[in-house]
Parts: sequence; C-alpha cells; structure tokens
Amino acid sequence: MDIWQILMTPFSLLLKLFCEVFNSYGIALFLFTVVIKIILFPLNLKGKKSMIKMNVVNEQIKEIQKRCGNDKERYNQEVQKFYTENNINPMGGCGWSMIPLFILWPLYAIIRRPLKYMMSLTEQATAAVADAVGMTGFTAGGSNELILSSMLDAENLGTAKAAATAAGASAAGMFVINFDFFGIDLSKVPTWKFWEGGITWGSLGLFLLPVISAGLSVVTMLVTQRTNQMNKDQAPPKMNLSLILMGPVMSLWIGFALPAGMCIYWIANSVLGMVQEIICGRLLRKDYEAAQKEMEEQAKKAKEAEKERRRIAAEKKAAAIAAGKDPKKQKQKKKQEPGVDKSASREGLRAYARGRAYDPNRYPITPYYDPDGPAKPVEEEPKELTEEEKEILAESNRSLLDQAEEAEKARNQQAAVEPPVEESADDGDYEEAYAEDGEEQ
Repeated sequence: MDIWQILMTPFSLLLKLFCEVFNSYGIALFLFTVVIKIILFPLNLKGKKSMIKMNVVNEQIKEIQKRCGNDKERYNQEVQKFYTENNINPMGGCGWSMIPLFILWPLYAIIRRPLKYMMSLTEQATAAVADAVGMTGFTAGGSNELILSSMLDAENLGTAKAAATAAGASAAGMFVINFDFFGIDLSKVPTWKFWEGGITWGSLGLFLLPVISAGLSVVTMLVTQRTNQMNKDQAPPKMNLSLILMGPVMSLWIGFALPAGMCIYWIANSVLGMVQEIICGRLLRKDYEAAQKEMEEQAKKAKEAEKERRRIAAEKKAAAIAAGKDPKKQKQKKKQEPGVDKSASREGLRAYARGRAYDPNRYPITPYYDPDGPAKPVEEEPKELTEEEKEILAESNRSLLDQAEEAEKARNQQAAVEPPVEESADDGDYEEAYAEDGEEQ
C-alpha cells in the first residue's frame, strides 16, 4: 500500500459505503461529491473572501495606471506601495483557491481505480482477477479497472476472490458494484457515433452525459462571474475567452475519453459548485460592503496625498523661479552658450554616424575611400626644399611683414591728425525719425 492509498483511505471507504448502501454507483458518486464539497467549503469561502479586496481595488489600480502612463517601473512601485498600505496580498485568493484543486485531483483515482482503492487489491491480484473473469489484454491503471469492476457479478465473485487470494492479496473487501444508473451503464466509455448498433436509451444517454457536463461547466462559470460581481452597481468582471472555453473542452475530453462514471462526478461537481457560489455570495455580502467603504476612504486619502504632492512641487518651482534658477531658462542658456558647432554633424562624410557634440577639429579627418571602388592612391612623401627655395620663401615672408607694419603706421598717423566725430542729439532724432518714416512706408 503506497502513501497515496493510505491518504485516500477515508475517501475510499466513504465511496464504498455509499455503493453498498444505495446499490448504485451513480448515486454514490453524487453523495460522495456532496461530502467533498462540504469538507472543502471553508477553503473556498476563505479564497473568495481573500479575493474581495482584489475585486474592489480594480478602480484604484486603473487610476494608478493612468497616472503612471507608460512608465512601467513607476507603475510597479506604485502598485506595490498600494498593496502594502492596504494590507492586500494579490496571491491570497489564488492560494486558497488552489488548495481544493490539489485535494480534488487525487480523488479522480478513487473513481477510476475502484479495485485498488475501494477493494485494496494489488496490481498482481487485479491482473489475476481479470484472468479469472475472462478479460483479455488487461493492463493495470487508467480506467480499465472500472470496466473490470463492471464484469464482476454474483456468479463469478467467488472465483474472483479465489484468484485474488492466490495472488497474495486479501479478498475480504471485494464486492459487486452496480453501474446501472437509470438505464445507462456508467462503466462504458461514451462515443460520438451513438447511432452505431442501433439507437437505444443506453447509447444516447452515454452520448448526452459529456454534453450535459460541458454545458453545466459553462453555466457554473457564468454563475461564478455574477457572484463575484457582488453588487448591482459594479461592472461584471471580464473573462478571457480561452478561460471560458477551457472548462467545457476539458469536460468533453474527460467525458469521451473515460467511462461515464467520471461524467456523473463532473456533473455533480458543477451543480454543487453553483450552489456553493450562491451561498458564498450571500455570506460575504457584508464583508464586501465593509471592504468597499475601506477602499473609498483609501481612495480619498490617495487623492489628498496627490494634491499635497502637486502643491509642494508648485511651491518648489515658484521658489526656484524667484531665486533665478528657473530650469527652463537654464536650459535656454545652455543652448545659447558658445560651444561646439551643432551643425558639424551634418558636414563631411558619414554624417549619420556623428552626434550633436561632434567636433570636426578634435581629431584629424582621414579621407574616406570606398573599399569596392578604385584603389587608394599612394601618398607621396614631401620633398625637402632647396636652399634657393628656402631663401625665396623667407624673402616673401619679410615683405609681407613690412607691408603690415607700414599699414599699421598709416592708420596711427591718420587717427592722430583727425579729431573724433561727436554724435549730436539732433542726429539721433533724425535717425529715429528716418527709421519711423521707413516703417510707415
């Protein structure tokens, strides 16, 4: 006996008790689901209670998103701060909602493998029982044990017990399971082609069970959506289409891949899930109203804090302007300051590779040559000047210096002889009048 079989022993005994008392596998599955829902109800209620605040604070989260715009880093910081101030755990509701799933998933094994969990047979004993009742090609696991259980009846039960005992297992817990549920054999696997072999209530009922299961899963999601709305003024939460279709698709897959007993369990789970959602919605209405008031107060505080922040920012800006430290003017001064020629990036070769602060005189410019073009010309080494050329160059430089000195002397003599011309007030008036006449023209 493995650890999972030990943990699921109470649930196995419960399902076995219902099968023996009511002599119907379908009724036993329904009552089994009722007990499981009652056991998991506190966890589901806790999960919905944790999700109430998350449903209420959606408007505040949207306001933070509008305020932050495309700044994702600031948005994440603001949201985290908001969760901390309001004592909200965004994963709280998901955590409580996931716990029932971890409990429900192993319970499928009890329904699929009744010989192992309800009758405590080993795999070797189960294979011996299959040989004793004439089931060929049996493999342990999956849903084959449901089919094997349906082959046990009052006539071959003794033979099956003897085979199990010979295989080294205790046959005290073996019993006959009645899989007939209103004329439908729950041990058979439904098929799409229900008309093959003649249309009967048994074949049509097997086809309808997965369809009903898928339809009820959709209705359950709609009821859950309405109960999560919690009040009439709040807009119903939007659900992704893939999430809406996942439930029905899974129901159809389970219905047409496994014996019909799984469909009964799925249908009972959906019906009881709707009842549970309605009960949770009514029980948590007061909690929702309290959370709504709390969030409204927090929203007012957030607006007041935003107004205070803007007021402080305006005061700082006014003080900076009064002190002559206006940021806008400082930026304009920096633009007007003489510095690097900003048009240098549009000159020369490869202008697209030069930034605004490119200085053409900072580094020597090497001419660009296309590697696919003509060959680069070989630079000739500069030749040394002869003595005669050096003498001619020096003579020309001396003549240029002499001409500059004579021009400077002439300017100084002219400035000493001619007195400075004083500009009178009449001349200024005349110039202003002339300018005004020009503007009028």
